[in-house]
Amino acid sequence: MNQADNTSRPACRKPAECLKVKNPGMMILALLVSVFVSVFLWRGLPSFIDSINRMLFGYDELFIPVWLHGTLQMFFAIYVWGSLFPFVFFSLLANLPDKKKRFSTRLPFVSVIIPSFNEESNISRCIESALAIDYPFYEVIVVDDGSRDLTAPIIENYNVSVIRLRDNHGKSAALNRGLERARGEIVFFTDSDSYLDPMVLKYLVSNFSDPFTGAVAGKVLLRKTDSYLKRMQAIEYLYGQSVIKEAQVRSGYSVSICPGPVTAFRRDVLLEAGGFKDRTLAEDFDITLDLLERGYETVYEPRAIAYTSAVNSWSVLKKQRIRWSRGHLQVYREHHQTLFTGKTGLLSLFWLPYALFIGFGSAFLEMMFIVVFPSIVVLSAMPLTFLKFGIAYMLVMECLTALQGAISLLQSRHNSVSLMLSTFLTQPYRIFLSYTRVVAFSDELKNKRSTW
Repeated sequence: MNQADNTSRPACRKPAECLKVKNPGMMILALLVSVFVSVFLWRGLPSFIDSINRMLFGYDELFIPVWLHGTLQMFFAIYVWGSLFPFVFFSLLANLPDKKKRFSTRLPFVSVIIPSFNEESNISRCIESALAIDYPFYEVIVVDDGSRDLTAPIIENYNVSVIRLRDNHGKSAALNRGLERARGEIVFFTDSDSYLDPMVLKYLVSNFSDPFTGAVAGKVLLRKTDSYLKRMQAIEYLYGQSVIKEAQVRSGYSVSICPGPVTAFRRDVLLEAGGFKDRTLAEDFDITLDLLERGYETVYEPRAIAYTSAVNSWSVLKKQRIRWSRGHLQVYREHHQTLFTGKTGLLSLFWLPYALFIGFGSAFLEMMFIVVFPSIVVLSAMPLTFLKFGIAYMLVMECLTALQGAISLLQSRHNSVSLMLSTFLTQPYRIFLSYTRVVAFSDELKNKRSTW
C-alpha cells in the first residue's frame, strides 16, 4: 500500500500537553505509599526471616558468616525494589479515579478484518463470532495469507468478503490488504485463532468521541485455563491488562500496545500512518507507537473482549515468546528517538523505558541468579547451612509473588480458585519467560530469520 506522506499532526495537541498526566497529586501519593511499603518490607522482613531460621534450625545469626547473610539480603533487596515496588506502585495507579469518559452514540460503518494463515482448526469459530456481533452496520473481510491447509475452502462457506493471497506474505501485508478493501470509517482487526464477544464493536466504537483518538484497544482473555501452562498465561495476561494497561491510562491517556486480537482504528488515521509495517515482528506495538508519535491517543476499553487460544506446549510457547520479544526489541530500535523525550507523554518518559530496561534487564539478572546462586552454595564452605538459611528467604519471596498474582486476579475480577492457587506456582514460568527474553536478545543480535 502507499506510504503516508510526511505531513501529520504535531506530536501533541499543544506543547504543554506532552507531559500532561492524570491525577498528578494522587500519582505522587501512590509513589510515596509504594516507597513506604517497600522500605518497610526491605528493612523489616529480613529480621523476621532470621527469627524463623533460628526457630526452625536453631542457628544464631552471630555464627553465620557476614558474607552469607549479606548475600541473601542483597538478593532480597533486588527482589523488593525490582519486583515488589513496581507492582505496588502500578497497582495503586491502576486504582486511581478515572475521569468520566464522553462516549459517542454514533454507529459508523465498521470493517472487521481477519488475517489468517494455516488456521483450519480455528477459522470457523472466529468467522462465526464475527458474523454474530451485535452491531447494525459492518462488513467482515477475511484475508487468507497463502494458507497451505484447509483454511481457504472453509472460508468460502461463509458470507464474507475474501482476499486470497497465493503466497504467504506475512501478517503486516495481510492486514494492509484487508485495509485496502475496507469501506468502514472504523476498521477492526482480530486474529483468526480468537473469537469475539457480541458487544465488542459497540464498546470500541463508543470510545471514538474524541477526534484525537486514533485507536481503541480491547481486552484479551484466554478461552481455557485447564492446564498449568494455560493458567500461567492467563495470570500473565490479566496482570498486563488489569494492572499495567489500567495504570497507563489512569496515569496518562494512552496504552503502549494495542493488541492484535481486539483493536479498532480510525481508517483515515491508519492510512495516514502508512498502514502496518513489515519492519518488525510486533506490528501491533509498532503501529501503536506510530499513532502516538503523530499525536493520537490509544484508548483502552476493557469491556470489549476477544477470547484467544492459549499455547499448551512449552516448545511452541518458547517460539512464540522469542518472536514477541524480538519484535519488541525491533520496535524499540525503530522508535528509539521517542524514548525519554516526552514526545508521547508518560509513555516515552517512563512506561517504554521501564518495559525495555527493566523487562529485559530483569531477565538477565534472573538468569544470572540461577547460575550464581547454586555456584555460591556449592563453593561455599557450608553449603547445607547456606541452603537452610536461604530457604526461608525463598519461601517469603514466593509468597509475596503469589500475593502479587492474587491481587492482579482480584482487580481483574477473574479470581477463580484454580487461578488463585496457581499464583503460588508462577516461579518456573517466570524463569522460562526470562530465558526466552535472553534468547530473543541473542537471536536479534545475530539477526536470525523469523516469521509469523
